[in-house]
Amino acid sequence: MNDLVYTVAVTAIVSGLVGSVVSALVAALKSQGRKAVERTEAEKATDEALRMGVRALLWRELKNIHEQAVRQGGLTVADRKHLENVYAAYHGLGGNGTGTRLYEDAMKMPVID
Repeated sequence: MNDLVYTVAVTAIVSGLVGSVVSALVAALKSQGRKAVERTEAEKATDEALRMGVRALLWRELKNIHEQAVRQGGLTVADRKHLENVYAAYHGLGGNGTGTRLYEDAMKMPVID
């Protein structure tokens, strides 16, 4: 009978310990999951801010190239290639509208030496 009581007591203690360990592991995993989601959301916000910032800088470069083309009465071949590269990056980041108009207007200007 003492063996039975001992076995039941050990089983209850082991079950309690295993339950506690499993509960602690589940809580830790949930916490890590929340942290990963928060990190991902923060990374997405950072990525979007960077995308917007780079797009704004590329728009400014499009404007500068356009202004240069107006002043010079056209663009050199090298300037046109630079304009194409800047516009491709700008457009790839979702830029359009006034940047597209600047690009198209500058591309219509003559090639100068």
